[in-house]
Amino acid sequence: MHFHLPKPLHGWREFAGEVGIIVVGVLIALAAEQLVESLHWRAEVRDAKAALSQDMAQTNRVFAYRVAAHDCVARRLDRIGEITEESAEHKGPPSVVDVFPDIGNALSKSAWETSRAGQVLQHFDRKSLGLYSVYYMQVDNVGAFMMREGDDWGVLRVLRGNPNRLGPADIAAMRVALEHAYFENDIIAGIAADELGYSRALGISVPQADRSRLATVCRRF
Repeated sequence: MHFHLPKPLHGWREFAGEVGIIVVGVLIALAAEQLVESLHWRAEVRDAKAALSQDMAQTNRVFAYRVAAHDCVARRLDRIGEITEESAEHKGPPSVVDVFPDIGNALSKSAWETSRAGQVLQHFDRKSLGLYSVYYMQVDNVGAFMMREGDDWGVLRVLRGNPNRLGPADIAAMRVALEHAYFENDIIAGIAADELGYSRALGISVPQADRSRLATVCRRF
């Protein structure tokens, strides 16, 4: 039994040429599709980085402030410690103003969450993605420390008014909150300095600390 291959109408050479044209056309179409997709994601990455820069600029104002305010907050805590010990012996000043300082908490990560939800981050280059990831992970960490710090300053705030009215339980709580606040001031300022370093590495400008805010927190009470 013999099998006969069907012959193309115009010969095998012309048939192969037609197939080749089809293959080339498909390859061109695929390449064009990939190019369009690449251009699309390149634009998405550019827009995402612009949004992240704006997001970080807002948060970096808090970080710059906390780095600059660290020593003033520590001195305020020193003074609170002195008044607390004086008050334990009912020898404190007759009146104390509100001791709660401006500790700043306007941290933003909306652009990061939007970029992650839109799957744009997977198209970032590895180096910048690493820096952004660490930066925003630390934003979460600082936010947690700031919440604890706010709680501890809330305890210290009981000093307001006549501190000599405080009883042993109040003094004990003040001593604990004071130690916590020292630690939180140190860790927040340290992380904030690192965050500003990550920003510089990403080419994002770092703001100067707000002088009016610094003047308030550095004022003696």
